[in-house]
Amino acid sequence: MDTIAVIDFGGQYAHLIATRIRRLGVYTEILDSETPLEKLKAYAGIILSGGPSSVYEEGAPTIDPRVFELGRPVLGICYGHQLMTQLLGGKVEPGKGVGTEFGKAEIELKNTEGIFSSFMVGETTQVWMSHGDKVTALPRGFSILASSKDDPYSAVGDPSRHFYGIQFHTEVVHTLRGNEILSNFIESTGAKRAWNLGDFIEKSIHDIQNQVKDRNVFMLISGGVDSTVAYSLLVKALGPDRVYGMLVDTGFMRQGEIEEVKKALHSIGIHDLHVQDAKQEFYKDLEGVADPEKKREWIGYRFLEVQKEVAQSLHLDPERWLLGQGTIYPDTIESGGTKHASKIKTHHNRVPEIEALIQEGKVLEPLKELYKDEVREVGEKLGLPHDMVWRHPFPGPGLAVRI
Repeated sequence: MDTIAVIDFGGQYAHLIATRIRRLGVYTEILDSETPLEKLKAYAGIILSGGPSSVYEEGAPTIDPRVFELGRPVLGICYGHQLMTQLLGGKVEPGKGVGTEFGKAEIELKNTEGIFSSFMVGETTQVWMSHGDKVTALPRGFSILASSKDDPYSAVGDPSRHFYGIQFHTEVVHTLRGNEILSNFIESTGAKRAWNLGDFIEKSIHDIQNQVKDRNVFMLISGGVDSTVAYSLLVKALGPDRVYGMLVDTGFMRQGEIEEVKKALHSIGIHDLHVQDAKQEFYKDLEGVADPEKKREWIGYRFLEVQKEVAQSLHLDPERWLLGQGTIYPDTIESGGTKHASKIKTHHNRVPEIEALIQEGKVLEPLKELYKDEVREVGEKLGLPHDMVWRHPFPGPGLAVRI
């Protein structure tokens, strides 16, 4: 399947770029800026994300300049625009008040090749700016595609090589025709728009069966959307007799949570969800702990300990059972999954004990490639009630991190 790479330079919108491209029908992956060139060759196109650094500062995130020799279309957004300009011989300088832009702006189209092929020369459109540095000289072969009142280089490009740089953020709703620009970039890559969640389910069933082989899965369920959908997908792939689903009552769940999850699962024919009362263990672990990060670590540890205790009481052979989790794509990135990504928080399904099991190949995470809205759609396709899969997000640690 054709895939577009999003190189993460620590910007707040890397995930949003990836989800926008997926919504346009092409699968995306977020990669570290130090990803080897050999790996990048496998992608149909490359997007360089925004980021908080200045490209001219010592130690600023960068990429191997040879990425521009791979023959792949490249789109630089904000920091990515400035980095591409610098690496190809252009110039970037501090804005110092002139050329800095924050918030809504209007750009005027000067050239409608490439990513602006569906626009008309001279028309204007609203975009969202957020930059203190500015491009002041273009690399050889580049020309101006669009300008704002304060920045003549709002959009630049070398359409012959399919290199484009934009100072604004296409991925946010305030850029009114952002999806159109991203769609035009996809066209320049030649990528087939083959990503859809119906195919994902069928592929996941095949992958689950291949990974599990003749073993079984012990699925931990927190009561949230992700783990409930993951459990449903595992049962569909393996059958109810080979998946032991355990909902751990931490004492920090929403009122009526357990019955709501049971009801949702019953509606698709899953009737053997096991509930383990571990309230006292969680209360004891978290007594006196105020730091939310420490709470998440303790909660992840306790979830695993409860699973081990139950597995031992049932005399389950650890070599015959894998651990199932409802991990989704942002969980790995928000836990510091790429070098320049900000560590937003450690997810309870990414504590060291879980990471060790992952390295040993003992963890199954069927939703780890998906974003939350994609997980919700998969849940509906599996038959879970609409109200269940589209309810307000609720973290695995429940209310524990909020008290």
